[in-house]
Amino acid sequence: MSAVDDRLRPRVLVIGGGIAGLATGYLILALARERDIQPELTVLEAQDTAGGATRTEHIDGFTCEWGPNGFLDNEPATLDLIKRLGLQSRMIVASPSAAHRYIYHHGTMHEVPLDPMSFIRSDILPFAAKFRMALELAVPAKRDGADETVYDFAERRLGSSFARYLIDPMVSGIFAGNASELSLRAVFPKMVEMESDHGGLFRAMLAKRREAKKSGKRIGGPAGANASLTTFMDGMGELTATLARALSENIVTRSNVRAIHRRGEHFEVITEAKRLSSDAVIVACPSYAAASIVGELSHNAARSLRDIQYAPVDVVAHGHRVEDIGRELNGFGVLIPRGEQYRALGSLWCDAIFPNQAPKEMHLLRTMIGGAHDLSAADLSHDELEQLARDEHRLLYDVKQPPVFSKVIRHRKAIAQYTRGHLDRVRDTELLERQLPGLYFTGASYRGVSVNGCVKDAFRVARQVLELWKIS
Repeated sequence: MSAVDDRLRPRVLVIGGGIAGLATGYLILALARERDIQPELTVLEAQDTAGGATRTEHIDGFTCEWGPNGFLDNEPATLDLIKRLGLQSRMIVASPSAAHRYIYHHGTMHEVPLDPMSFIRSDILPFAAKFRMALELAVPAKRDGADETVYDFAERRLGSSFARYLIDPMVSGIFAGNASELSLRAVFPKMVEMESDHGGLFRAMLAKRREAKKSGKRIGGPAGANASLTTFMDGMGELTATLARALSENIVTRSNVRAIHRRGEHFEVITEAKRLSSDAVIVACPSYAAASIVGELSHNAARSLRDIQYAPVDVVAHGHRVEDIGRELNGFGVLIPRGEQYRALGSLWCDAIFPNQAPKEMHLLRTMIGGAHDLSAADLSHDELEQLARDEHRLLYDVKQPPVFSKVIRHRKAIAQYTRGHLDRVRDTELLERQLPGLYFTGASYRGVSVNGCVKDAFRVARQVLELWKIS
């Protein structure tokens, strides 16, 4: 197809109207418009409204996030999308107090130290565990190429205490996952690179410090250089709501896709109501939904998609008067390792992170329950979850009165689990993409569960769609 042939309008279908599908659809139109191409684009969303889990409710002055509470502002793709949407002035950076993060173990909240000297002086781990960490310099690099779990990597290089009390709760907080099951290559590929390129983590950090000293640049922590947690004035739902408004004429809700067939050089997408012909199809729904949709295209890819597991997560948001909480909540929140007296994975202290998310003289706690470690939490009733959160808040934060505000949000399949073999499963979808040009897979099931991961991949797919018609 010629870039100057405006008589032809490629037909593009996007299956799934969450952050991944909306961003991909918007970018296809935006990038095509820059090249004088006008695709006929339709986003098919099974639910009543688009947006998926990136959704915000405002109730009685409290900001309730259904999914992510923010994004790190060091991803160029996300910043590019925000600029295109005109949302730069709506961005809010987290309060400096959000730098204070806590781990609960052995009956106490311990602040996570941010630099090596603070870590040495802290009581977050006993001396023996710190000494074992120092021996990381002597641990030989793993060279067999085998897919290792996050927990095994941390235990091998830094010791069992570090793996149990710091890494596993961190993984639970980010992925609602079990560090003993998640693939290091899939969730923390930079860690693999650090060991491969430098022989270990400490050696890699020393090398980066030397490099930064020469270049005059600052080095960052795990989040990257100078990365700040960021949201929008109306919460993260403002991003998906803006995308949905921009695509309002292109979105069809309550549209369940049943199957995709290949018909010559085109695709046929079958919904409950009709059959649609398309030149390109972007599968942006969760992998468990995608598995049944692509079954007739590839049994192998469908099997790999079914093998991507999801962890359930229940979110309980409680609003409390400041005077009703006996502990100062000045930080990001607390993570709780498994094996402690609590069932919750941890809590975010929402108004300490973003002060506009609760009314004056109020605190907003957002507590996560469930995850890969506690699958049975999904069987708890709404009232049981509510009571569990109240009981644990009372013990953790010395809460003296019932909440003045409560909201329970349930996700039966919340976050994709990148367990060992995940990259092989993703490669099966990539193989199908190569076999059937015009078919693409994107979303949190594959290359990153964060908003940044979804937006970065949306740019990849949008550009590949343009390449399909040799648009440069």
